[in-house]
Amino acid sequence: MVIKERLHKLGGALGAALVTVLESLPALMLAWLVLRAAEGIHASGAGVPQSTLLGVGVGNDAMSLLRYGFVFLLAALPLAFIRSQRARMVLLGVGWSLLLCLQAGLVQYHWVAGVPLGADLFAYSGSEIGTTVAGGWAASPLLLAALPLSLAVLWAVLAATTREWWPRFSARSGALALAISLAAFALLPDRFLPRVVRTDADLGFVINKTAYFADSSLGLLRGGPATAQAQAAAQGDAPWEGKDPRYPFLRAERTPDTLGPLFKAGAGAPPNLVFIIVEGLGRSFSGPGARLGSFTPFLDELAQQGLYFENFLAGQGRTFGVLTTVFGSLPFGEQGLAALGERMPRHDSLLTVLKAQGYRLKFYSGSNMEFDNEGLFLRAQGVDSIVSEKDFGPGYRRSNDWGYADRDLVEMALAREREDTHANPALSIIQTTSMHSPFTFPGQDAWRRRVPERLAALGRAPQPVHEDNRDIFASILYTDDALRLFFEQARSLPGYGNTIFVVTGDHRLPELPMDTRIERYHVPLIVYSPLLKAPRAIKAVSSQFDIAPSLLAYLANNHGLKSPARVTWLGTGLDVEPAFRNLHAIPLKQTKTEMSDFVSGSVYLAQGQLHTLADGMSVDRAQDAGALAKAQAQFGAFLRANAQAGKTAALSPPGAPLAAYGEASGRTLRSVPLVSEAGEVGVSGVRPRPGTGKLSVEATFTNHAAIRSREFAPLLVITNEHGLELGEVTGEAMSLAPGKSARVTLHPDLGKIPSGTYYLSVLPSHPDTGRSIGVGQYHVELKL
Repeated sequence: MVIKERLHKLGGALGAALVTVLESLPALMLAWLVLRAAEGIHASGAGVPQSTLLGVGVGNDAMSLLRYGFVFLLAALPLAFIRSQRARMVLLGVGWSLLLCLQAGLVQYHWVAGVPLGADLFAYSGSEIGTTVAGGWAASPLLLAALPLSLAVLWAVLAATTREWWPRFSARSGALALAISLAAFALLPDRFLPRVVRTDADLGFVINKTAYFADSSLGLLRGGPATAQAQAAAQGDAPWEGKDPRYPFLRAERTPDTLGPLFKAGAGAPPNLVFIIVEGLGRSFSGPGARLGSFTPFLDELAQQGLYFENFLAGQGRTFGVLTTVFGSLPFGEQGLAALGERMPRHDSLLTVLKAQGYRLKFYSGSNMEFDNEGLFLRAQGVDSIVSEKDFGPGYRRSNDWGYADRDLVEMALAREREDTHANPALSIIQTTSMHSPFTFPGQDAWRRRVPERLAALGRAPQPVHEDNRDIFASILYTDDALRLFFEQARSLPGYGNTIFVVTGDHRLPELPMDTRIERYHVPLIVYSPLLKAPRAIKAVSSQFDIAPSLLAYLANNHGLKSPARVTWLGTGLDVEPAFRNLHAIPLKQTKTEMSDFVSGSVYLAQGQLHTLADGMSVDRAQDAGALAKAQAQFGAFLRANAQAGKTAALSPPGAPLAAYGEASGRTLRSVPLVSEAGEVGVSGVRPRPGTGKLSVEATFTNHAAIRSREFAPLLVITNEHGLELGEVTGEAMSLAPGKSARVTLHPDLGKIPSGTYYLSVLPSHPDTGRSIGVGQYHVELKL
């Protein structure tokens, strides 16, 4: 009887604890709303449409609270053993205050890094996290005001809950709330994303940062989203699965020499190679047509004298993978291959192959080489000389926690190169750091003043993005000028006339607003050399995975070097076609723990959503079940092979022979099947042009395949917001040659349609049946 009474009393106390939390939840919700308002103010400055997205953000906050409400309820059960109501409320307030501080910190991280923090936090060591925080953390004044206000709201409402007039719940209500929350966690999606969420900036704003961090971390514990995608992918259509299950990427070398015809013929000594990996360099602020204006005047000049790849992709959204991607064309493993440290699988790379044939290897950085295991990777490749922050002596001054500024780096590299008297050809790598938060460097104030001067030279009016990020644009101008100094003085170095320079970005810096997710990977590639016959602007898509295979093919075909007969390259070679096309399949890994992006021909798969890819790396939402299935199957095949590669001791058998270029046949950039391989036509750039007369809808149709397209008819369909078709119009049937595009204008009849919001879909259709025979663009908003 006594035990029964005690259990009854304990049950009542536990029920009361649940009720206390349930009755107090409005305090947390209102406090959270204050932080959401601060996010809205910040996001509106970046062009995020608050009128349509604020409600979505608040809805995601509410759904996150519903999904994780059981955590709050269960965590409060110890309150059952505290008799004082005031003490229970104080403890509850302390716990929720810490939660609000966590949310504010995650919001601040998102504002600084450009992406929300997820499980990638656990992919870095404590010292690396310390360097990152020290090198880039700066509290926002907006958050410094919003967080105390949020805490004040929390405590004020908590105090109100102790009043007699506050609504009360029963213990049964608390148990029911717990059950509903558990069901919501099991059944509801991670977030609510209606069609009005169009850009990465929109997505970053509407998600709840704490819930995202929790979901991402739980996903890592369950094996990660990449593992889940790999397990769920279809078993067919696996371009990366080699015949030997032990070596999933192993295949015969078939990289064509696309660079050779662009260089002067000669049987002289193999050329020197100089790579410049520019921290954060993105196409949106560098080169012709840069969306934010080009702040790299010197690199623009250099591009006009060399090979300039306008539609070029980095393989990663952070620095962790750039060395393995550029020099090894390697898979990523779980968190980047270099993260495996001493367990990194044995592999061939541009560095090891050239080292075996007499090249000296040199690396220059002003930073700590142990970050992201870069030093370990370079030592494993046999690099002869590594200059890092520890080698900068008197006369050099650290600019921030990341190390030494780019001008100091350039001067150090030039000094060492002048001292190098070896006769053998060399491969040198310079990796910059100044275009990284906190964007501090010597003489910063003077460079800040040059930002409006550069805008004036471009003939552009200053925008809020330029003023709000003046330090960033100043750092871009500073680094560009440091590179000017390097190239001006490199002309006097021995061997300059027989040197090939390769300049690219490790990724696009995320601190500047991005229009699309793929913009994170969109970087320039410049190949400059006195050996070039003529400059060339190249619109064909390639990636950093293609650099090492192409350079080895060039050296083997033109200078007698050898390359491995069997390779594990992810790339198939640089495409130097001036017109826009994509012959590659390219996996993209945004952070160490997130890999959900994939490009195949004219298709871009981003976090499960299908897009079409067009010149300028512009993307449009697409709706094609067949193309989506093909892209997911290919991506799944890569993920399976990538997961295996990260666990094996070697990517290829030991003792693989080197072979001369002429010993291989069937060399082609098309070593994997693409989603757009079968003559399918992709649609991009759908733009409604309303006016005083008839509505005009422009769209670009492109044949990305190597064969002529089937005959198709441009089809425009108009629907209302509920998906009901209101009309359609068909253009004249046509066929496109390989790689060719056609801009089509269609004129729908809108005479009977009232004012409102409608949606356009444009697709290549069969002339007889009207069925789609390519990849269309769907749900383009039209306001009448």
